[in-house]
Amino acid sequence: MSAPQHTQRFSAIFSALMVFCVLVWLWGLGLFMFWPWQKGGEWLPDYPLAVRCADGQTCAMPVGQLAAARADGRVSSLIPAEESGETAYEMITVQWKTLPGGLQSKASAWNFQTTVRYRIDNEQPVLVEYQEIGGKVFLYALLGALVSLALLYLNKRRSKG
Repeated sequence: MSAPQHTQRFSAIFSALMVFCVLVWLWGLGLFMFWPWQKGGEWLPDYPLAVRCADGQTCAMPVGQLAAARADGRVSSLIPAEESGETAYEMITVQWKTLPGGLQSKASAWNFQTTVRYRIDNEQPVLVEYQEIGGKVFLYALLGALVSLALLYLNKRRSKG
């Protein structure tokens, strides 16, 4: 006795949705790994950098407030106390690590990630390159997955007929 047709149709739709989810994940991961870096540019004044605060601990401070924070003694150094780590600033996670010739800082929340590579020249952070990953990556991943699923479906129909 064969299963009712609606069960077969549901099974086919469910399988297609599962394949689509995996394709979105794969496309998203691939785009995330190969998203381009931009050279130079201007600092966003609200971008938080990991710095050494007056108490010797690493804290996050927006680039636009660094000069004032150094002047009033809240920041003792632009180089964090540890070579790598993570701290919080408002609703953003700030991660940093020391690179040969500079530093890398990543500010991220649930909907974006901005990574900057910079060096310290004359007690000032100099932006070397940055990478901004936002909702656009997810939209491209959805589009890539949809095209991939359509191609897989067409290939399956062609091989059957």
